[in-house]
Amino acid sequence: MNRAFSISGRKIGGNEPCYIIAEVSCNHEGDFDEARKIIEAAAESGADAAKLQTYTADTMTRDFKNKPTGTMWAEIDLYKLYQKAYTPWEWYGDLQKVAADRGIHLFSTPFDETAVDFLVKQGAPVMKVPSFEVVDIKLLEKMAQTGLPVIMSNGMTDFLEMEEAVRTLRDHGTKDLAILHCNSGYPASFDEANLKTIPALAEIFDVVPGVSDHTIYADDKNYRHPMAHVTPLEAVKLGAKIIEVHLLMDRKKARALNKKQKGGFDWPFSREPAELKKMVDMVRAYERGEDVAYETAAERTASLRTHGAVMFEPTAKEIASRACRPSLWVVEDVKKGAPLKFAGGKPGNVDSIRPAGGLHIRFADLISGKPATRDIKAGQPLSWDMVNIAACGTE
Repeated sequence: MNRAFSISGRKIGGNEPCYIIAEVSCNHEGDFDEARKIIEAAAESGADAAKLQTYTADTMTRDFKNKPTGTMWAEIDLYKLYQKAYTPWEWYGDLQKVAADRGIHLFSTPFDETAVDFLVKQGAPVMKVPSFEVVDIKLLEKMAQTGLPVIMSNGMTDFLEMEEAVRTLRDHGTKDLAILHCNSGYPASFDEANLKTIPALAEIFDVVPGVSDHTIYADDKNYRHPMAHVTPLEAVKLGAKIIEVHLLMDRKKARALNKKQKGGFDWPFSREPAELKKMVDMVRAYERGEDVAYETAAERTASLRTHGAVMFEPTAKEIASRACRPSLWVVEDVKKGAPLKFAGGKPGNVDSIRPAGGLHIRFADLISGKPATRDIKAGQPLSWDMVNIAACGTE
């Protein structure tokens, strides 16, 4: 099938070349010039787009001293992590110009409803749903209502979660949709890539398929032997029409920062410019019909490991990552009998924030307007015993 749509005039899917996205994420380390260099490197390496992330510590979470265990970020609480990792919103316009001057797209992932509004005002050409936010049904509704194309990663999800997310987007206005197969174990091993899922996603959900890749190392525990081009190339062979990878300028420097908990939070799954260029060159050669061979036996072995099986369940490492998903939290003190009100970018005493632990965000409309069964202090995950669900709502 030739599923396709356009982003700013660039056709995505069908028989078009793969659309390659370089994710900046937090790799700028709070330095505008570093963000500029990453975007310039993305263009020079042959990427089609660079991508930012739009949030603040207070839109992503609250200062509730949460440290989800089992993840590579377990030693630092979420609020402090996002304070260090966020991209200042005022950079967006200038970085947009940097990208445009070099002939590539720039867009961003919004992590809450206010970020969606911001990006629409900035003229964003597409919305991106990250794996963690697939369960944020209210955010998906907001993205869909923009009418923009949506690219969504499927990391950590099971089949029913993906089906609910796709249905939510389409019911609220999304016509052009791509799904990127993603393993959200950070970093992921080649054995966890399960790239055979890519054509299954395209067929089952009738979308443009792709991959969001977090594999680099043959040894994903000690981080030796980087082979950053393997998984994306194998994904293209299996039908991927979009590739998303993280990009940084100097992994050794980022790794050193991370040891001191001063930055470098994404270093184990981020490519350097030379690695991105090698990946792009190999993908383009394959698309031209050339015989693209791996240089070493280790690369050939790794390429076979990436295929795996069709997978609509999270891996063990991804189950641990689920601890960082958003859920419903009480974000303001609530008196017994007072109505609960979902915020979603507006005033309210309950909001969808990271981490997991509270009620699923699909219940946001159901609980909004219902009275609290007791006094509730801010900083608690919302649970059913806090909600008088049988009472007549006020909204």
